[in-house]
Amino acid sequence: MSPKRDKLAWLRAVESLPAYPVVLLPMSGGGWEAVFPNLARLTAWGADKDACRANAVEALTFELGQRIVAGDDLPTPSDPARLIAGDDEPPGSELVLLDPKRSLLKKRLGLEKRETGGAMAATLGRFGRK
Repeated sequence: MSPKRDKLAWLRAVESLPAYPVVLLPMSGGGWEAVFPNLARLTAWGADKDACRANAVEALTFELGQRIVAGDDLPTPSDPARLIAGDDEPPGSELVLLDPKRSLLKKRLGLEKRETGGAMAATLGRFGRK
């Protein structure tokens, strides 16, 4: 038997998600890699820095969602001012803070409020009645 889904707790967790530091690293063969200091197994890639950043946000959102559903504790993000660049980081590396996509996470976890009615429902309602 699986544990009961506590959607209210999930909603609170999603709403309180902080930004996480990410190191964007240029790769020697081209492209970029995103490394998360607080989420050791999580990485993302992209052909350019913007694609890498977008993929990193998606990866972060998915990872945090998985942890919320599993009931795992979320890691506390490091203070970016206290992170020290490694000697092996290539020139052009950049430390950024990324926010997870809360709206996407709410949708994936079924936490969105569903609209009742709306313009389309009103239109269908008028045409469907005699």
